[in-house]
Amino acid sequence: MKRSFLYILIIALVPFFSACFKDKGNYDYLELGEPVVTGLDSVYSVFTGDSLIITPKIVLPGGRTDVSCHWTIDVSQEARSEEYDGLQLRIIYGLGANVYTARLIVKDNKLDVKYYYNFIITGKTEFTSGTVVLTDDAGQGKLSFVKPDGTVQTDLYQAINGESLGTGPMQLIPLRNISYMNIITAYWIVCSGGTSPAIQVNSDNLKRTKYLKDNFYSAPGDLKPSYFQKLVNGTTTAIMDERMYVGTTETAPFGTYFGFFSSPVAGNYNLAPQLLWGNVGSFFYYLGFDKVKKCFLRFDPNTFYGTDYIQEDSLFNPKDLKMDLLDMEKFSENSLYAFCDSLGQTYELKFALNFLDGNSRFKTTYKRKFKGDSLLTANTKWQLSTTEMIYFTSNDKIYRYNPTNQEILQLEANFGGKAVTMIKMRDDGNVLIAGTEGSLYTLDISTGKYGNVLKKVDGLPGNVVDVILR
Repeated sequence: MKRSFLYILIIALVPFFSACFKDKGNYDYLELGEPVVTGLDSVYSVFTGDSLIITPKIVLPGGRTDVSCHWTIDVSQEARSEEYDGLQLRIIYGLGANVYTARLIVKDNKLDVKYYYNFIITGKTEFTSGTVVLTDDAGQGKLSFVKPDGTVQTDLYQAINGESLGTGPMQLIPLRNISYMNIITAYWIVCSGGTSPAIQVNSDNLKRTKYLKDNFYSAPGDLKPSYFQKLVNGTTTAIMDERMYVGTTETAPFGTYFGFFSSPVAGNYNLAPQLLWGNVGSFFYYLGFDKVKKCFLRFDPNTFYGTDYIQEDSLFNPKDLKMDLLDMEKFSENSLYAFCDSLGQTYELKFALNFLDGNSRFKTTYKRKFKGDSLLTANTKWQLSTTEMIYFTSNDKIYRYNPTNQEILQLEANFGGKAVTMIKMRDDGNVLIAGTEGSLYTLDISTGKYGNVLKKVDGLPGNVVDVILR
C-alpha cells in the first residue's frame, strides 16, 4: 500500500520537475564589488573663507548609476560634525586652522550597501604659517606677524580688536595639547601691567577670546603676572603676585573650563618669575625659587612642599642658597642648571632631581664661579639648546657656553650695535632666533655653524620680546 502511494506521488510531481529542467535561469543577477572612486585625495588644505570643492568620480560595478553620497566632517573639539549630501562637496570653509577627519559615504542604492572613504582636511588662515612677534614699543605691548615671505604686519592686536595690549610685555605662550589635536589653538599674551595684563587670542585670527579675569571660576581681583609656563596638555601654570596658579584639566580639552585658574597653591612662599617642571604618567612636579628665602621649592599641581625634600651631597645647600636667582634651565632630570648672583658675582649650579614616582630627592652636582660672569648685564637673556649648550646675551652680542668644558664662544652674528633683547631656540635645535629693536634675526647654530645670519626681518615696532614660530 505504501509502495503504491509512492508511485502515485512521483507521477503527480513529474510536471513540476519538468518545469524546473526547462528553467534556463532567466534572473536579474547584480554584480557585486566595491565602487571605483577616483578624484578623492587623502588630504585637502584650505584657507578659512575659501571654497572647498571635492568632485570625485564614482563608478559602480555592472555599470549601475543609482548612487548617492553623504559627507561628514568631524569637529571633535566641539563634539559635533558637519553633514552634507550630494555627489560633490562644495562649501565655503569656515572651521578655522585645525586638522579635521572627514568621510565620504557612497551608497549603492540598488544594493542598499554603503562604502566609507576617509580623508583629512587641514584648515589654514593667513596666520597659520609665519612668526608671531611680541614687541615692547616704549613700554606698550604690540603684536605683529611676519609672513613666510618676510612681509611684516604690525600692531595687529590693536587693529583687529580695537584696543591696546597691556604694558611691560613679557611673554607669548602658545596653547597646544599634544594628546588632543596637537595643534596650536590660542596664545596668551602676557604683560606686567595694564587694565588686563594677560589676554588670550585665537591663533587663527588673533581675535581676543578672553581677558585674564575670564580664565577664573570667580573674579580674582587685580593680579600682576610675572611668568606663564606652557604645558604639553594645553594648559598653563602661572606665577602671579608671586603665587602659583595651575590650570585645571578636570574637563575635556574642548570644555569651557579647561585650563581655568582657581585659587593659588596654598603655602608660605614668594616665587621668582620662573618654573621648571617634569612628569611621568600621573606624577607631576614643579621646581620654583623663593626670592625672599632664597631657596629651591618643590610643588605638585595641588600641594606646596617647600623645602621638604631630601638633599643628597653637600656641594651647595638648595634650602638656603643665600643667593638671588638669575636663570634656571632643565636639560633632563639629571642635568639642571641655575645661575645665581651672590654680591655681584655669578655662580653656576648643576643638580639632579628625583621628584617623580613619589620620590623627593635633590642631588647637588657642582657649584662654581661662572666663567661668563663679566659678560652678564641686568638684561641678559638665556636659552638652553637641545645639545645642552647654554646661550646668553651681552648687550649687542650672543655667546654660547658649554658647561662640560666651560668654553665660551661669541656667535658670528653682527647686530649693528643694537642690544639683543630676545633669544629663542627653534624646536629642532639648529636655529636660534634673536631679536633687537625693530629687527628679527634667524641664526644658524647647527653642527659646525656658529650663529651666522640666515635671515633678517626689519620693520617691527620696538624691542622684540618674544616670538612663536608657526
